[in-house]
Amino acid sequence: MTFDTASQSVLLFGVNGSGGSVGDGTWRFSSGQWADLSSVAGAPPPYQAGERMAYDARDGYVLLFGCAAITSGNCNDTWQFSGGTWHPVGAISPPRATDVLGTSGQAGPLSLVYDAKDSYVVLTNGIDTWSYSGGIWSPFCRLPSNCSAGFTPGPNLTGTAVFDAQDGYVLFVGVDDRNGSIVGGGSWTWKFSGGQWTNISAVSGTAPSPRVSPMMAYDSTTGSALLFGGASCTDLTCGGPAYLNDTWTFRAGAWRNVSSGTAPPSRSDGQIADDPKDSSILLFSGQDATLPRPNDTWAWGVSPPIAALSISVSPAVPVPGTPALFNSSFQGGVGPFTHSWRFGDGGTSSTPNATHTFSADGLYVVELWVNDSAGHTATASLQVRVYAPLSVAIASAAPNPAALGQPVIFTANARGGTPPYTYAWSFGDGGVGGNLSVIAHAYTTNGPFTAQVTVHDAAGGAVGASVSVSILLQALVGSSTTNGSPPLTVHFVGQAQGGSPPYRFTWTFGDGESSRLENPTHTYDVSGTFTVSLAVLDSQNDSSVSSLVVRVGVSSASVPSGPGGLFDVVIAVGLTAAVGAAWVTSYLVQRSRRQEGERWIKELNSDSESRREEPEP
Repeated sequence: MTFDTASQSVLLFGVNGSGGSVGDGTWRFSSGQWADLSSVAGAPPPYQAGERMAYDARDGYVLLFGCAAITSGNCNDTWQFSGGTWHPVGAISPPRATDVLGTSGQAGPLSLVYDAKDSYVVLTNGIDTWSYSGGIWSPFCRLPSNCSAGFTPGPNLTGTAVFDAQDGYVLFVGVDDRNGSIVGGGSWTWKFSGGQWTNISAVSGTAPSPRVSPMMAYDSTTGSALLFGGASCTDLTCGGPAYLNDTWTFRAGAWRNVSSGTAPPSRSDGQIADDPKDSSILLFSGQDATLPRPNDTWAWGVSPPIAALSISVSPAVPVPGTPALFNSSFQGGVGPFTHSWRFGDGGTSSTPNATHTFSADGLYVVELWVNDSAGHTATASLQVRVYAPLSVAIASAAPNPAALGQPVIFTANARGGTPPYTYAWSFGDGGVGGNLSVIAHAYTTNGPFTAQVTVHDAAGGAVGASVSVSILLQALVGSSTTNGSPPLTVHFVGQAQGGSPPYRFTWTFGDGESSRLENPTHTYDVSGTFTVSLAVLDSQNDSSVSSLVVRVGVSSASVPSGPGGLFDVVIAVGLTAAVGAAWVTSYLVQRSRRQEGERWIKELNSDSESRREEPEP
């Protein structure tokens, strides 16, 4: 991990997608937020446990180098990160694996540091030292021979290095770990400057206790090197590391213990980098007594940076024309704070929690900038979808109540969501309808019914609505005959459909007489034309009236033709005790049944009494 000056962010390589284990993922930390760059950073370097990174200010890119194991020949694992992507470097004279790791793997972990004073990258394993500049590796010394004239061999220690800008040299702190255990009773401090190593242990004050794999970075905000944690023993000597979490600074040539009550949990082998943009040291992950590795991030600084800035909106999907509340939250920073909102439609705000109204549907990118009094800046963004939720404004049926056999027009008005819409109807009597917002359906049985419509939009949203449909109350009348000589006895049949049972029947026979029976019998003693009416009243006090004409002692030649004549005649069928009925409701129903009624009459007039059948209503 190192600070990438070109992108002004901390660059991390070597984690998996979840961040806590090794892999070949590339991540960036900026303004308190991690971002996964793996999908856009190009083909990554192969992950190797010994890799290190540093920003090469002279060449203008992040340099990566490492070796995972002893191999024959050169270890040419040299890469650069520039323009947001990884690029392999065909470096000249790269260190060999045996040089980096030693013939028996005795060398310590690599340190890769940019020496700003001498303008080259320094690579050391605690024994040998190389420089890198312009794609060329150059050894200062390869033991036991081939050392530059006058070169002092390296510390011969397991340790870590960082460039101390305040003091103007590469700082190295380490311990003797060549035999798999910390020996010698203490730690040593060295400096590297002008191509020469110098042991400054005797003049650097009380150093940190002996340890392996501590984390060290230069804090550009305070002008001091910062060292944290490590392990106080190795697997070979104590069966498992004893992890530390103390904090030390190195400034003006001297060590100082600055451990406080608040510190990251004990660990070694974590990644650490200066983050000058946020005026802090950033610490990520490491190795502790548990598995997997800790997946935490810590910041060290005089003024903590703004971290974990996030935005939320309520409601989650705002409706055009309705105010939406935006909230912000973050950690760290030094107050007071300033906020700057941009809502993606030209609207802005400077309040911590802002209210904004979008005027139209759409997908908007809402952005927030937070600045503190220490110069820290953090930004966050949120995609907000604005639209009216899918709904059915009206689901109606007309006419309602509906007459049996007559079309009912159903209408559904969908709105909101993402057009176009699709419709599916269910009419409550087993009938269904297709993709129409206006559709017709006729009921053939008594109700009531509940018609339902389901509307889908292009985005996959679905909403339903229903409408209750009742069947119009209709009185139906029939008689055994409508024509004859006095005294004429007529068997009347009453029936009702629709409405809400039970029904009450009231007959008037046209001669001043009446009955409340459903199927009464009445005798006419005198000649005349009589209008017989049936009034039906249901349980909801709705009523319907239907009538027919009975002619007593009137010549059939005088019976008018057409609907007023033909369908006033009801035919008697079957035995004397059975009364058939041709139901009369209205002129429209009569007209629709004309041909069917004529067929009945013809058949009944030509057939014998034993072959007559009762016609259906």
